[in-house]
Amino acid sequence: RRLAERIGIDLEERTPSPEEELRQRQRERLYRVNEVAANYFHQMLMDHPAGEVARKYMKARGYGRKAAGEYQIGFALDRWDGLKNHLEEQDLSADDARTLGLIRPRKQNEGDYDLFRGRLIFPIYDLSGQIVAFAGRVLDDGKPKYINSPESPIYHKGRVLFGLYQARQVMRQSGEVLVVEGYFDQLALCRAGFPQVVATCGTALTADHVQVLKRYVQRVILLFDQDAAGKKATFKAMTVLQEEGLAAAVIELPGGDDPDSFIQREGAEAFQLRLEKSRSVMDLFIDDLLAEAGSGIEQKARAAEKIVEQISGLSSELEQDLYLKELAARSGIDLGQLKEVRVRVAGQRQQKKKIVTEVPLTEEYPFPEDPFSDTIGANYPQRTKPAAAKPGWSPSEKTLLCLLLKNHVPAEKILESGGLDLLHHQNSLDMAQLLLNHSADSGFDMESLAAELDPDKVLLLTALASFDQGQFCENVDAIFSDCLKSLQQEQIKRQRVESIDKIRHYEQGQETKNLNDSLKEFTNLK
Repeated sequence: RRLAERIGIDLEERTPSPEEELRQRQRERLYRVNEVAANYFHQMLMDHPAGEVARKYMKARGYGRKAAGEYQIGFALDRWDGLKNHLEEQDLSADDARTLGLIRPRKQNEGDYDLFRGRLIFPIYDLSGQIVAFAGRVLDDGKPKYINSPESPIYHKGRVLFGLYQARQVMRQSGEVLVVEGYFDQLALCRAGFPQVVATCGTALTADHVQVLKRYVQRVILLFDQDAAGKKATFKAMTVLQEEGLAAAVIELPGGDDPDSFIQREGAEAFQLRLEKSRSVMDLFIDDLLAEAGSGIEQKARAAEKIVEQISGLSSELEQDLYLKELAARSGIDLGQLKEVRVRVAGQRQQKKKIVTEVPLTEEYPFPEDPFSDTIGANYPQRTKPAAAKPGWSPSEKTLLCLLLKNHVPAEKILESGGLDLLHHQNSLDMAQLLLNHSADSGFDMESLAAELDPDKVLLLTALASFDQGQFCENVDAIFSDCLKSLQQEQIKRQRVESIDKIRHYEQGQETKNLNDSLKEFTNLK
């Protein structure tokens, strides 16, 4: 705060408002209701006489008490007030249960009734291990097969993936994830030895889902149905994954099979072979559209335009070139014509975007509450700078520096992790060196730090110091690990750009050996 006053920046107090405190208390109550409900459902499955029908169903599908315990799977009794009465006995609010959708009001104000009845219950966890929702499956051929909790203040289905809480560490180690549609598909793959699997919660794969997955993996393997609707979902997911720079692959199973049925019939080894032969979704997209177009000239031309439009969305120009060559070979269309289409598509795409020639500091330094906003006052320096300059830091670099400055992670641990070697922006490197030079168990003397900095760097230090550390109060190890993962991914992206430049150089110079070496290097960076 003294530093902020010295350079003329007003830092707003971060005391939660009464409304924020009310929302936080509500969230805590909702988590508690879900926890009690999950324990109740689980007890009904494991011990209640009426749960025998669900236990037999689980056994018939190859799951016993161990699997039920690991995922806290439960059973909702086939009655209208089982959970409602249990929550009342625990003195929990009916209003909170209604907010979560666990109970619903009867017509004409005649009390409430349970949403889940006569169904197997799957709890859905968020990344902190809190239960945020439930999915209920019928035990027969009744409809609907699944019903899910509605969205609530703690549950947004477009951001949550079933099994992610359990799979996140394995995903981080393997760098890939299998995405399936069904809860039993997820369980089947885990049981067969493929723990890096998650399921969508009754919705398509969204941009928010992909943002979460990007923290853990570089490659996403889709296992959706092979029918028309499944392929449509696969191709839609490919677009979302492309936009975030994640590789998208697909495993094709025999018609009528899902991962659960395939593994039950063919076994884990057969699935492993399918996994090893997984192909890019773009390959499937090209095959599908060309097959649908047939031999008609107009149909083939329209299909080619759609394919080129999809290819032009890839972040790697080298990948674009390789797919265009593949499309030319498969379709018989001249490569030069396809490249002309790409130029036109790229122009149309560019027109839809706002061309930014100068970048505000608020974009270069994206803090939760921007210390460089328009309300700062007369002492605020020049707001813009050329877009090509990179004097700031990426969000991941900012997080690492905050962890170091706030002493959430000891300097020795950060050094041992190699995280500082992954820093790229000059300001990040300078700030990291300054913090290391002044590191101490008792924390940092902000006045001493500021004395060694130019005025513009003091702005950055003040912004770091004012960064809301509330998000670091829990799961510091996970945040640190995710930060390192993101920094590694950023480094790989830079290396890929450098590799592409070398490939183009060697291709123009017809240096075959160097070209092959660079192509191999590029492939290994994926």
